[in-house]
Amino acid sequence: TGDVVVTWQSVTNRTYFLERSTNLGTSPAFLTRATNLAGQAATTSFTDTNAAGNGPFFYRVGVQ
Repeated sequence: TGDVVVTWQSVTNRTYFLERSTNLGTSPAFLTRATNLAGQAATTSFTDTNAAGNGPFFYRVGVQ
């Protein structure tokens, strides 16, 4: 197992959520990994410590 660090462009006056999928053909394809992630200046990162196995792992970030 290993940690996956996801980094994205962000701003300080927004909060974000992160979703992950291991199979885009399933329904729902994405499951929530984190919510209420405070935006940082320039970029924000989240370490997914639950990324078990070899993947693949697909991530998407949204604004709350």
